Amino acid sequence: MARRPSSRAATTGGSGDAPPFPSSIRLTAPHGFIETVHNKGVFHWEAGEVVTNPATIALLIERKANWEPVECLEVPASPQDR
Repeated sequence: MARRPSSRAATTGGSGDAPPFPSSIRLTAPHGFIETVHNKGVFHWEAGEVVTNPATIALLIERKANWEPVECLEVPASPQDR
């Protein structure tokens, strides 16, 4: 039986041999999806939006969003992080 991944693995890049996720990313193209499994709604991010929430970064990378790493000290929170 498969084990559920730990919450730490989900926010730091997964398995021990994989590189950790960046601390912030910028989307290079709009990305969105409709979450149908748990009926949680529609999620959408605009191109150019900077995301700093580790769980959101992991979700976007897992869902194959187009992104680039970005180094930033302070960024306004994205609307979905509020």
